[in-house]
Amino acid sequence: MHPVEDPRSIARVVRRVALHYVGGAEPALDRPAHVRAASGLCWIGPYLAVVSDDASFVGLVDPVTGATQPITLPHAPGARRQFDTARGNKADKLDLECIISVGGRLIAFGSDSGLAVRQQLVVIDNERAAPRVVPLGRLYEALRQPVLGRGALNLEAAAVWGDAVVLGNRGGDVGDDGRPTRDAIARVPVSALRWLIDDPAHAPVPPIVWHPLALGQLDDAPLHLTDLELASGTLVFAAAAERTASAYDDGLVTGSVVGFVGGSLSGHQVEWSRVVDERGAPLVAKLEGIVVNDETGTLLAAVDADDPDRPSELLELAIESAWKPR
Repeated sequence: MHPVEDPRSIARVVRRVALHYVGGAEPALDRPAHVRAASGLCWIGPYLAVVSDDASFVGLVDPVTGATQPITLPHAPGARRQFDTARGNKADKLDLECIISVGGRLIAFGSDSGLAVRQQLVVIDNERAAPRVVPLGRLYEALRQPVLGRGALNLEAAAVWGDAVVLGNRGGDVGDDGRPTRDAIARVPVSALRWLIDDPAHAPVPPIVWHPLALGQLDDAPLHLTDLELASGTLVFAAAAERTASAYDDGLVTGSVVGFVGGSLSGHQVEWSRVVDERGAPLVAKLEGIVVNDETGTLLAAVDADDPDRPSELLELAIESAWKPR
């Protein structure tokens, strides 16, 4: 089915807070003072867990103040935990793009993006456990399928749906055939994921069936998936319009949308609303993580600024009618 923009509604930014680490920068750990490139969100108790795609830290965010407790990850090649082109170590990053909570366990996924280092998960079993990095090349191999296209797998979205984890591929990576990969969603049983985490080399890899997800365009720029969330049995998503033909290189972001996937995965309907800023102008920012705030009925979204010197922001979005009285 064709994606549809809902002309009756918009998602307006009603609040924003910058994400700064409690305690500030820590040079000995190569930790910046703020959350860099926030790329995924999930609830863990009263806090939000946030991952960065270019730094080896997980943060626990107070959703009111933005104060973020840092959790240091062991992945630190060359004793570095920040990764970017200027440092010459961008290819070393885990590229954590999404995070879920399952039974109090946090699980963050590397994107793949064609690099073995990004075919790993970060697992934090509980609040007392040290984070661990789990190579899951066998799972990522099963996720790379012709239906997505010949470009790189780019795992950027995840949500827990009952007894399954729904994973989302962000399309747009142009393969050697000159065609971009497709956005798509697939279900992986939670039990299978747990077995693979506990026994990466031998646990059975479940069958993977991808369902292509057409998101359409925002002002002539293609939309691609950046995160998934479950709300009242419906998949909610965030997507961004970014001018890039690569899963590795960033491009100019021209806007973002939020929407939902209705019906079954095999026969779904996609509908979305534009995200605007406090003044009603199009929000020129890349939403990379999204959760539902059940207490307020609003959405909370993380923004990746694609700038290591700027703190990521947590935005509160309210769905409003776009109809205006004459």
